[in-house]
Amino acid sequence: MQAGYIRKWLEINGVPKELKSIVGYCIRKENGKVFGGMDEDTISTMVAYHYFKKTISVIRDGEEVVGVHMWYNCNYTDDFSFIENWEEDRKNGDTIFMAFLFAESNDVMKELIHDFMDKEPDMLTKKLVAMRERGGYPRRLDISRKYFTKILKK
Repeated sequence: MQAGYIRKWLEINGVPKELKSIVGYCIRKENGKVFGGMDEDTISTMVAYHYFKKTISVIRDGEEVVGVHMWYNCNYTDDFSFIENWEEDRKNGDTIFMAFLFAESNDVMKELIHDFMDKEPDMLTKKLVAMRERGGYPRRLDISRKYFTKILKK
């Protein structure tokens, strides 16, 4: 699935209400370190892209979005340009890039983890990576499954 098709679909059909609430939540939670200056249209495309390829977890409390996580299947050698260039997932890749993670509480984080495991069972065997800003610039981090265990035990 290519992001250009998603963008065109959004231009023709508009952003569905369900996705607008997710986009709004992501924008409210953005601290300048996650979406790197993306505008609302780009974030809408990003959310719709993940929604249609089923690489998004959304937790709601009633109608209100309280947690979002999006991810990519890739290879360990891929860098952030994989996302910047809107490359398609490498379903047979050896790594999952965990991106765009927001949660209102530890309980919501637990729900996101459970949903992630349900939707992406390969997360139990593939390498897991993320980007975090450290020292003023983004750094790639290897994520241990112990991270999830620690959160789930809280």
